[in-house]
Amino acid sequence: MVLNIIDDICIKVAEKVTPSKEERDKIERLTKEIIFKLVNEASKENIDAEIRVDGSIAKDTWLQGEADIDVFMRVPPTLTRGDLEVKCLNIAKKAFEGYKIVERYAEHPYLETWIEETRVNIVPCFKVERGKWLSATDRTPFHTDFMKEKLNDVLKREVRILKKFMKGTGLYGAEIKIGGFSGFLCEILTLYYGSFKNVLEAASNWRKKQVIDVAGWFLGRKEEAYDLFDENLIVVDPVDKSRNAAASVFESKFWEFVSASRMFLKKPSLKFFYPPSQKILSEKEVSEKLSKANLDLLFLVFGEVDAVVDVLWGQLYKTENALKNFLKANDFKVFRSASWSDEKEVNVILFELERKNISSPKKHMGPPVEKHKESEDFLVKHLYAEDTVAGPWIERERWFVEKKRRWSDAEKLLSFYLSNNGGRSIGVASKIAEKLKKNGFQILSWIEMQKLYNNKKEFAQFISRFIDGRPIWLE
Repeated sequence: MVLNIIDDICIKVAEKVTPSKEERDKIERLTKEIIFKLVNEASKENIDAEIRVDGSIAKDTWLQGEADIDVFMRVPPTLTRGDLEVKCLNIAKKAFEGYKIVERYAEHPYLETWIEETRVNIVPCFKVERGKWLSATDRTPFHTDFMKEKLNDVLKREVRILKKFMKGTGLYGAEIKIGGFSGFLCEILTLYYGSFKNVLEAASNWRKKQVIDVAGWFLGRKEEAYDLFDENLIVVDPVDKSRNAAASVFESKFWEFVSASRMFLKKPSLKFFYPPSQKILSEKEVSEKLSKANLDLLFLVFGEVDAVVDVLWGQLYKTENALKNFLKANDFKVFRSASWSDEKEVNVILFELERKNISSPKKHMGPPVEKHKESEDFLVKHLYAEDTVAGPWIERERWFVEKKRRWSDAEKLLSFYLSNNGGRSIGVASKIAEKLKKNGFQILSWIEMQKLYNNKKEFAQFISRFIDGRPIWLE
């Protein structure tokens, strides 16, 4: 019965995500026009560039209505890295003069533009022999050629279904903001296991140090893969045995996929592919939920950071983790944290605290009495110290003392250290620290954040999802 439901769902999803003939014709026309413009501009600059389409368009695995045209400019390895980043991007800018162009960043810069409502990524790379990589994107044409050879029409259908499942469960996208599964990773999984359903059945039983080696690089030598890669999900790149194609997948996303796979197989539903929109809670509902849970929210708010999007999110996550650990080190209990950005002018790092104000005295444990020197040192340090509230005293076999906390207010603690060189001493990422130092910041409560909550729908959705606290696929 469940298997029949899954098959019916797959048929419905496949019908929706397979591009129509009209869309295919449009994408084919656009790719020809784009290639012509780039070839023409490259020849003017005397750059010997091979212009080719890669990614899901070339492999015919894109989802209907979601085509991204990835155009690669392959240049001779005799050019320098600077030439790759400057000359190639200038060629692309000239070729698409008049279009809005955004510079993005992966391992090196690339350009993004929109033509006829279709996103176009123009990526420079070196035209090298397999294995002689000079930049991370040099592998992509080899990935494309590998998959074009391996994927038949049936597997392409299954890839599309898996991609839509990943998107519906919030697990799709290798960019730092998401830390999920890339399109290429979906293709590898489908090729390895043979179908969408097989992927989920296998994933529901994945364990730590899961190895997927579609090219058989480590056949019979799995221990070598364990030695080479640190991640719990090891998907050996079929064109480069030294690379884990799943290295960018966050640990939490790995286990979310395992859990979502189990849940779908147990209770299949189209909601895994087409989830309902996040319900935006009213201000009153948020306040009531926080009051009921007896928790405090603390927000660090600051303006635009001078960084491309991927770098920005890396900086946000690094700062979030550093500040969370710093709060914990100062005895504040942090249950959860998260980051949000409109990627333009507003950045927010959020902490859910048991209490943002904690009682001042704290009980500090000393050494066992039997340790003579350590006990003497403990008494010298604490007996007449100004911040000693009571003690020292002996409790069972140990010394204890009651100390006055230096910081009992989380807001004041963060404000003090963030005001000192942007918080670099406590682990704030460099570009964010520079922003805090130059333009300042705010540390606000939930009540003080309600204006932003009302003015920005995306932020309201973020907070509502955070308060809800569960993955969108979990019922």
